[in-house]
Amino acid sequence: MQRLITVIMGQNCEQFIDMCLESVKDSDAIVYCDGGSTEEFINKLFCKYGFMDGSILPKLQYNGITLIQNKFDQEDKGMNGKQRNFYLNYLKEVYPDYWCLVLDADEVCEDINKIKEFIQTAEAGLYSIHMRHFHNDLGHEDSTVEKHWVPNRLFKISEADKYLEVEHPVLMGSKYYQTDITTIWHLAHINHVFSIKKRYEKNIKHSNMHSPEFLDNWKDAHMLGKYPNKEVNVLDIPDVILKNFNIDKDKYYFASRNIEIKHPIQVIQWNNYFKPESVLDLSAGKGPYLYFWKQLKVNSAGIELSQYAVNHAFCNDINQGDVSDENSYPGRFELITAIDILEHLNDEKLNKTLRNMFRFGDKFLFSIPFIGDPNLTNDKTHIQHKTKEEWIKLIGSYGIKIEPTPQDWLFKEQILIGKI
Repeated sequence: MQRLITVIMGQNCEQFIDMCLESVKDSDAIVYCDGGSTEEFINKLFCKYGFMDGSILPKLQYNGITLIQNKFDQEDKGMNGKQRNFYLNYLKEVYPDYWCLVLDADEVCEDINKIKEFIQTAEAGLYSIHMRHFHNDLGHEDSTVEKHWVPNRLFKISEADKYLEVEHPVLMGSKYYQTDITTIWHLAHINHVFSIKKRYEKNIKHSNMHSPEFLDNWKDAHMLGKYPNKEVNVLDIPDVILKNFNIDKDKYYFASRNIEIKHPIQVIQWNNYFKPESVLDLSAGKGPYLYFWKQLKVNSAGIELSQYAVNHAFCNDINQGDVSDENSYPGRFELITAIDILEHLNDEKLNKTLRNMFRFGDKFLFSIPFIGDPNLTNDKTHIQHKTKEEWIKLIGSYGIKIEPTPQDWLFKEQILIGKI
């Protein structure tokens, strides 16, 4: 008869360990491989489950769980592989003829008895098992691929070789298979659910405001992802929050800033009017306009504040820099374009940018939403709210004379043409 041992890897895993152990309690043996939990945590496990010291070789059958410990060095990128080799070497010494199922403490086996039945007739080797990852709550799961497989989590110990000492190690062997005889459920990304459970248990005892029925519905709605909500626009979230979670707002701001049919049409119109030998595009973004200036063989460059946009640009010659800083300008250009940028600048940066344009250019093209244009108020990053006449006066104060905009141009209602 083939026997099954379950190995569980964990460290201070109090939220998950009870569910994990309960799901594999029918294993022929269980080993908990601890990575350096607190003494308090280990004592709780000893009291609750009667752990045995793994340094004393256990008998093949016993009541209780064997504890083996090896300090997990979080700074060592190969430590995951080293820890798995630690328990693997223990298994080879103590349980060489067993099959083994490996779980992390934040995982639950759906039906351990199906695995026990399976190994009675299965070909000896290493088996990948179906895994489902909860995502945020108990009502949603990861769908990045149609079906997830966790490699080589079930294996005949005599067929196992070793784990590579890398960040995400996979057990090596000579015979590899796949089975969906049961499923491993991954709980790591539902920490929010535990806080809901804790609040529910507290409120059901002490709340005088809400009925038990209300609290029960509240709990279920949160845990199953049914609570009414709507999607938040990433661009609305304060920078201080995004920075704390290492989220680059520019990645989402520029996600939809791609090449459109308007870009070549506008560049051709502008080229026919100005016939420039050189063009500098301020706040070039990923460079959709520059891409077509280069198609026309016009010497062109751009300035863009976002390093993300520069790194993902459609063309070269975009310099990361601030348009209000004269040191960001790569030289003098016959035409300088300022498309949808001036309205985003505060007064100080706006005045410095207009001064720089006058200094480094001869001809100018501005695209600005004026008061009365719904595009001005639809974007809350627009901080300059001026009439067309106020913009003409401001630009003119820097020695730039405004000329009539051709009536056949796209978006002519927000374009100003200037020359020195």
